[in-house]
Amino acid sequence: MSRREIPCRKPGLTVVVGWDNPMSTFFAQVTRIQDDEDDSDPVVLWLGGVSGEVRRAEDLVEPLRPFADLTAEHIAQLRADRAAQADRGPTELQRTMLDRLGKRP
Repeated sequence: MSRREIPCRKPGLTVVVGWDNPMSTFFAQVTRIQDDEDDSDPVVLWLGGVSGEVRRAEDLVEPLRPFADLTAEHIAQLRADRAAQADRGPTELQRTMLDRLGKRP
């Protein structure tokens, strides 16, 4: 799995994008930075939490637009991350779990 933080244009938020090889999906997460006393949900946006949900890196651009610019360079890096892991598909155990959950792409 790859995980890359990209610059966020809104203070107090963090944006992370990447490729999740076992789930066969690109993902994006926008979270609020919290202190220890804040017990509210920090997740503002989460894409790619379901197997096969985001098949193209470009599909993250629009949902992230209010928070960050996913540039051509970011997209190229995400594609390279996926290509680097192409020969490392989900393990047999991961495939079994995805099958049982009905989430295999």
